[in-house]
Amino acid sequence: MSKLFIFAVGGTGARVLRSLTMLLAAGVRIPNCDQVVPVLIDPDTQNGDVTRTVALLKRYARIHEALYGDGQKEKTGFFSQPMNTLAHLNTGGSEELRDSFVYDFGGISQPFRDYLKYNDLSVESQGLVDLLFTQDSLAANLDVGFRGSPNVGSVVLNAVVQSKEMRYLAQSLQEGDRAFFISSIFGGTGAAGFPLLVKNLRDSNSALAHPEVRRRMKAGALVMLPYFKLQEPSQDEKAAGQDFIDSNTFITKTKTALSYYADNLQGLEAMYYLGDQPGQPLANHPGRAEQRNQAHLLEMLGALSVVHFMEVPDNQLDSGQPLYHEYGLKSDAPEVDFGQLPADMRQEVARPLIQLHYFARYFLKHTPEDAKAPYYEAGDLSAQLRNNRALRELNDFFGEYNEWIRELGVNQRRYTAIRPEEMDFNKMVADKTVETGIFSKGITPGYFRDELTKAVGKDTLKNPTENEALRWVVKAFEEATGEILDKKLQYS
Repeated sequence: MSKLFIFAVGGTGARVLRSLTMLLAAGVRIPNCDQVVPVLIDPDTQNGDVTRTVALLKRYARIHEALYGDGQKEKTGFFSQPMNTLAHLNTGGSEELRDSFVYDFGGISQPFRDYLKYNDLSVESQGLVDLLFTQDSLAANLDVGFRGSPNVGSVVLNAVVQSKEMRYLAQSLQEGDRAFFISSIFGGTGAAGFPLLVKNLRDSNSALAHPEVRRRMKAGALVMLPYFKLQEPSQDEKAAGQDFIDSNTFITKTKTALSYYADNLQGLEAMYYLGDQPGQPLANHPGRAEQRNQAHLLEMLGALSVVHFMEVPDNQLDSGQPLYHEYGLKSDAPEVDFGQLPADMRQEVARPLIQLHYFARYFLKHTPEDAKAPYYEAGDLSAQLRNNRALRELNDFFGEYNEWIRELGVNQRRYTAIRPEEMDFNKMVADKTVETGIFSKGITPGYFRDELTKAVGKDTLKNPTENEALRWVVKAFEEATGEILDKKLQYS
């Protein structure tokens, strides 16, 4: 089975992976891939962007397992892409891993100075350290990450490439597996960790298993250029010594990193670059739970680079030179809908996202009110919605989806293809409003309810397991939303 290992490095990596998970939930499939294995890398274990994405990945994996884990044949549709942790790969090795999507740093909580054992160094070595790092960098506590300092991160993240997680990953590699790296170029963790991971994964002289497989494995990367800026701290905050990140340095750091990549970064078959003019400054939180940025359009577009990379056949990646990709909107507009997407991408993304949105909106808002509907009674949903843990999991996922789709519409570069606050199904899709009039009211809750009843037909649930009930509900909504899109939206 071919696997795709996705290394999401730092807060930006976590946010792109969050958007990718939403696309997979909608039914977007990663081609030529039997299993996705995400690995989030960030020493800030409390980072809000990371913890939110990890919770989402766990929920997605549980829903997928409930839908397809009992010998059910995988297919296209909601939650159909298999996803697993490193610990589930069963390498046969003697080392045991924590069952998590996050690389385990073991709780680094000391200042960088102590991590280097500065006081134990010789006078000459201390002098070299003082030349390479500022006193602020040496005093910075590592439990909030690297605060936009890749030079600090490059030292600490060397521990990753010598870890049991990397040994476990290398042991599991097979011919046909691929790797993809997601990071920012203007921060600390991503800018430092991404080149290190590539270098060590490719190094045939390292102690990692399967050196020939690692050498031949196809690898790509998404590098996020600056696309946001942070609020300037007040003079009082500066005087109080509060932690903050200076986003005025983002462009300088980007230029430096790009120069380094051009001369030193090897081992990638494809590179994807995304960036944008920053909009309204975001709150300046250097780490921990407060670093929880709202979803951004570029993160969703960045997630699509994973799909694109997996579509490229091996022979096109064997030229000996990396393929470089950028992405441009059709126009420099503050609002972006599906019309801005290329035709092939529109087909891959628009229809699944609309179906997921209709599913989430009806399931959360209208299904609890449908007690008299034939489909509701056929599925005994009164009891299922009350007691079924798998359906509660789906309900919670849709709550996170609603938050994500709302956040995409509040940045200066707004994603408006789906209107999250719109309650009328006829107006939820920006570029495909349904015409209504005397003879048709379009997509009403009643029409939706009838389509659900048609979808279930005479299929009545009798004493189902929790997973069987979940499958029944998802299948009904999959068919009903597909019919609605074909009949009312004519969306293809």
